[in-house]
Amino acid sequence: MKNLLYLVLAILFSNIIEAKDITSTIEKLIEKGKLEQAENAIYQAQAEGEFSPALQIYLARIFFLKKNIKNAYETLMGIEDPADFKTRAKLLSFLLEFGDTALSLRYNDMATNILYKIYKLDPDYPLGPRSRLIALSQMEQGNYEEAKKLFEKFLAEGGNFDDIAQNYIKCLYLLSQWNEIIKNSTKILKYKEDAELQFILGESYFNMARIYLDNSMYDSALVNFNKFIQWGIPKIYLDDAYYYKGLILETLQDFKGALECYYKVLALAPPRSIYARKSRERISELEKK
Repeated sequence: MKNLLYLVLAILFSNIIEAKDITSTIEKLIEKGKLEQAENAIYQAQAEGEFSPALQIYLARIFFLKKNIKNAYETLMGIEDPADFKTRAKLLSFLLEFGDTALSLRYNDMATNILYKIYKLDPDYPLGPRSRLIALSQMEQGNYEEAKKLFEKFLAEGGNFDDIAQNYIKCLYLLSQWNEIIKNSTKILKYKEDAELQFILGESYFNMARIYLDNSMYDSALVNFNKFIQWGIPKIYLDDAYYYKGLILETLQDFKGALECYYKVLALAPPRSIYARKSRERISELEKK
């Protein structure tokens, strides 16, 4: 039994040494510019069943040096996450180099896919301004959660909020993250010419107020309805906001304030609208008191 164990260990050790010898040989051939010999050595190793990530990285490097960008890209995209730290670090470094080269050649889709692969392999790997490019790509594909994380990575690594403001806020809107949008309200105020952002902020106040109201958090709901009313955009929600504010004030026993809100609804809403009808009912009830 011991002899069998020693034999297995000896075979494994031999394979490790052999793999190291192969990669060492290929690395030296690449350094000397003997790319055809290095490529043939890799194919020979693959024919013998060796398909390690390290070999695939070298093969991609050879394609890259031969300016065969398509094959280099496809090889890199096919490499799985290496188990050992050294090979993984080498892969991440080369992916970054390739991504930057692809960007410089205006192969934008290729570049963003490569950079996204880096992010998936190691979300903490520093990408700097590249995170913004990946975020925009993810947003176009409808992957808003990923886009949000990448926009925030861009900011965490020193990016300027102004460079992503419109897209980041729209991303939060598509995720219905009203509170996150409101947290950025002071920054949104800078973009007074951007009607869409102004609309998004107003709708966020309104939607957040409704959430608080539905959860019987009247003080918080009132604060957000007041912010929305002060903001005034989108105007289509103003009569709704005054009506809900009136309900809250009634609940808080402020009947005078509630009446003022219901009369405001009548001034804003079409006479036959549901909020106009409900407001008339509330006015009639309150004025009996």
